[in-house]
Amino acid sequence: MRIRIVVHAVLLSLGLAFPAWASTRIQAPAPVPEKDMPIGQALPQSPVMPPAPPRGQMLYENHCMVCHESIVHIRTRQAAQSLPQLRASVRHWTDYLQLQWGQDEIEDVVMHLNSHYYRFESR
Repeated sequence: MRIRIVVHAVLLSLGLAFPAWASTRIQAPAPVPEKDMPIGQALPQSPVMPPAPPRGQMLYENHCMVCHESIVHIRTRQAAQSLPQLRASVRHWTDYLQLQWGQDEIEDVVMHLNSHYYRFESR
């Protein structure tokens, strides 16, 4: 037994042997049940991501706000006086800018503009 300890000590000092506590495998600690958790210590939680903005808002911010700010939608002399006119205006600028948007993208931007600025359905 004494020889075994000496051999392990020599090998350990040379860096050739690793004790069990120096294992390269790292194990995650077992989760602590909530009832056994000390008072005042919170459970680890994953980071909370904010919800993604609606697609119409993202399309508007990425393509339309390059030329004008939202102030253009609240001026007294608005170009669009109804929902069909707003839809036609969005379609016009989509074609003019060659955005290759489909009907879904156009409708999403129209709904974004209507819900945030125009509110044609509520008038």
